Amino acid sequence: MRILLIEDDEVLLGILVQSLTSQHYIVDPVEDGQSGWEYSQSANYDLIIMDVGLPRLDGITLCQKLRSEGCSVPILLITAKDASTDRIRGLDAGADDYLIKPLNLEELHARVRALLRRGEVSPTTVLQVGKLCLDPCSCEVTFANKPVALTPKEYSLLEVFLRNPSRVFSRGQLVEHLWTFDDPPLEESVKAHIKGLRQKLKKAGAVDWIENVYGLGYRLREGVAEEGDWGNREDKGDKGDKGDKGDKGDKRDKQNLSSISAALSIEQQFQQGVNELWHQYRGLMTQRLEALQMAAIAVKKGTLTQELRQNARQAAHKLAGVLGMFEREAGTLLAREMEEILLSDGALQPSAEHKFLDLVRELGETLNLGDQEASSPPETSQLLLIDPDPTLSQKLQKLANLLNLTWKQVTTLESAKTWLQSYSPELIVLAVDATTQQGDSLALISEMAAQTPPIPVVVIASADGLLDRVTVARAGGQGFLVKPVSAERVWDVVTQLWQRNHSLRANILVVDDDPIFLAALRPMLEPWGIRMAGLDNPLRFWEVLRSQTPDLLILDIDMPDINGLELCQAVRTDPDWQGLPILFLTARCDQQTIQQVFAIGADDYVSKPVVAVELLTRITNRLERTRLLQTLSTKDPITRLTNQPQSSRYLEQWITEKSNLPFCLAVFSIADLQQINIQYGHATGNQVLHRWGFLFQNNLRGAEVLGYWGSGEFVVGIPGLTKSEASDYLSGILTALRIEVFTAPDNSRFQMIFDFGIAEYPANGLTLQSLYKFAKETLN
Repeated sequence: MRILLIEDDEVLLGILVQSLTSQHYIVDPVEDGQSGWEYSQSANYDLIIMDVGLPRLDGITLCQKLRSEGCSVPILLITAKDASTDRIRGLDAGADDYLIKPLNLEELHARVRALLRRGEVSPTTVLQVGKLCLDPCSCEVTFANKPVALTPKEYSLLEVFLRNPSRVFSRGQLVEHLWTFDDPPLEESVKAHIKGLRQKLKKAGAVDWIENVYGLGYRLREGVAEEGDWGNREDKGDKGDKGDKGDKGDKRDKQNLSSISAALSIEQQFQQGVNELWHQYRGLMTQRLEALQMAAIAVKKGTLTQELRQNARQAAHKLAGVLGMFEREAGTLLAREMEEILLSDGALQPSAEHKFLDLVRELGETLNLGDQEASSPPETSQLLLIDPDPTLSQKLQKLANLLNLTWKQVTTLESAKTWLQSYSPELIVLAVDATTQQGDSLALISEMAAQTPPIPVVVIASADGLLDRVTVARAGGQGFLVKPVSAERVWDVVTQLWQRNHSLRANILVVDDDPIFLAALRPMLEPWGIRMAGLDNPLRFWEVLRSQTPDLLILDIDMPDINGLELCQAVRTDPDWQGLPILFLTARCDQQTIQQVFAIGADDYVSKPVVAVELLTRITNRLERTRLLQTLSTKDPITRLTNQPQSSRYLEQWITEKSNLPFCLAVFSIADLQQINIQYGHATGNQVLHRWGFLFQNNLRGAEVLGYWGSGEFVVGIPGLTKSEASDYLSGILTALRIEVFTAPDNSRFQMIFDFGIAEYPANGLTLQSLYKFAKETLN
C-alpha cells in the first residue's frame, strides 16, 4: 500500500517514515502542502496523511482542494491542537479521520489499517483468500496455518493482491502502488519480485496462485492447494514413525516461536531505528531547546522581542509534537505548557514569566542535550575490509594508494554493522570463515545489494563449492574468491568492480531560477550515483559550466535575463561544448515550444511536474548513448584497449599531476605482425591483436594505463613503480605473451615474436614523447 505523508517537521517526518515502512507500507514523504498537492496529482495513493499546519498550503485547504477535484483517497489529519473546532474544520473539509500530537504509533498503525479497509466488507482485519492469510497487524503471512517468509516488497505485492482479489494489475500499476518517487524501479523489477513471490507461495503449497493475464498483467486467483502435498512433504523420511503427532506438535511449537521471534525482531528493528533517528536529529533538538533558552534569557532581562517569542513558540510547538514519540512524554507536556504561555496575547505576566523560566530549565534537564560527545573526525575510507588478517589489510592499502583510495578494516561482522550505521563505503570485501557466520554474512550481502545505489560485496570464502557460489550470487554478491588468495588477486577484482561502478556515475548541471526546485531535484538524483550541481542564476552559467565540466546539462526554458533556449544556442556554437547532451525541463508542453527546443539542438525534454522514474530513465538513456559514442571514439575496436589519442591523454595527465612519484612506460611491439597479415590474412592478425588485448587486461591489476597505438604496438603506463620494480611486475605478462600459441587457417600453429622496452620518469625522460622514444630505442 502506498501512502503520501505530508509533514513539515523533519524529526516527526523521519519517525513516521521509519514507523510506516516497518509495517511494509510504501511512503512518499514531503514537507509542504504545495508539494503534497503536486505529488497527489502525479501518482495513485491508497492513503494520505497530512499535518494541519503546513507551509505554502495548509492541511485544511489542501484537503478541501483534493476533495473538490474528486479525490476519494482516505485522508488522515494530524493536529497539535486538541480543540473540537479544529477537528470539526478538518472533518468538514473532507478528512476521514484525525490524530492529535504527540502521536501514539500503535494507534496510528491501527487507524491506517482501518482507513485502508474502508470500502471492504470484512469482519476481520486479516486478509484471506482460501488458506492464504496476511495479517497487517503482525505483518505475518501464512498458508494452511504455516508461516511463509517474504521480503518486504513481496509482502507488499501480496497485500495489494489480497486487498483486490481477481483484479488485474499491470506492471505500471504495481510500480505506482509499491515504489516511491525516490525508489523508482524498472518494470522488469516487478517481474523479478512476482517470480520470487510465486516460488515462495509454491513452496508453501499455494501452486499457481498468481496468474499472468497475457497482455494485461497479474492477478491473484485461488489455485492448487493440495493438503496432500503438504503431508507428503512432511512425511518424507518419517514413514513408519509412530510418534508422528509428537513431531508435528514440535513443529507447531517451533513455528509459533518463529512467529514470536519475527515479531520481536520487527519491534527491535523499529526501536533501533527510532534510537538512530534521535541521535540523527539531536542537533536539531538542541537548536529548538536553544531557541527556548534564548527567550528565557530575554525574559529575565526584560528584552523579549516579538521575533524571539515567535521563534520560541514554534520551537515549543515542534518539540511538543515529537518528544513523546521518543518516549519522552514529560518533555511533550513541558513543551505544550510553554507553547500555551507564549500564545497568550500581550506581554507576559510576572507569574507566566516565572512559570516559563521554570519550564525551560526543567525541559533542559529532562532532555539532557547539553553534554554532547565531541564529534569524531569524518571517515574518508571508500573501501571496507571485514577480515581479522592484518597482513592482507596492509598489502591492500599499499595497492590502493596508487588510486588514492583508502581501506577501513574491521575484524568481525558485528563491528562492520556498527561502522556501516555511520558510513557508506563504495565497496566491501568480506572474508567468511566459520559456517556459523554464513547466515549473517548473506544477510549483510543482501542488505548492501538493496542499498541505493547498491554497494558491491566481494566474498573471500574458505570453501569452493558450486552451491556456495550460487548462494552468494543470489544474495547479491558481485565477486567470489577462495582462500588462499593473494592481495594482488583481491585488488584485481576490487578495481574492476570499482572502476565499473565509477564509470556509471555522472556529473549533471541543472540551471533553473527556482531554488526550491533545485533542492527537490537533488535527493531524486544523487542516490543513483548522479552528482548534481544546481545554478539558479543563469548569468553565471558559463563560469559554472567550465568549473563543473558536466556530463549532461539540464535547462529550464523560462528564466530571467537569459532563458534556457539562449543558453542552449550558446553551448551549441562553442567548439569545446557543442557535443554536451542537453535536456530541457519545462512546464510548457505546446507543440511550438517542443519544436523550438529540438530545433536549437536539445537532445530531449521532460515536462513539469517532474516524475522521478521518467527523469531518471531519460537521463540514463542519454548518458549511455553518449558513453557508447565516446567508447567508439576512444577505444580500439579489435584489442578493446584505449587508442593512442586517449591513452596519451591519460599518461600525460599522470605525468603532470603526479610528478613527485615514480612512473614507468613500457612498450611491447609485435615484430612480425605485418608478415602474419601477408601470410595468413588480416583476420588472423586481428585474432592475435584481440588475444593480446585480453591477456593485458587479464594479467595486469587494473591501476595501469593500457593502450594500443597501432601497427602491433602496445603501451603500458605503470604508476608508483621504479624501472626494476616494473620489470619484475611485468614478468608475468611477458611470460603469458611468449607461451601463447595461435592457430592459422591452414591449422598450422605459431607463436608471436615481439620486442620489449621500458623507460622510467624522470630518469629517462620528462615528457611522454621522450619516455616513448627511450623505450623504443631499448626494444629487445
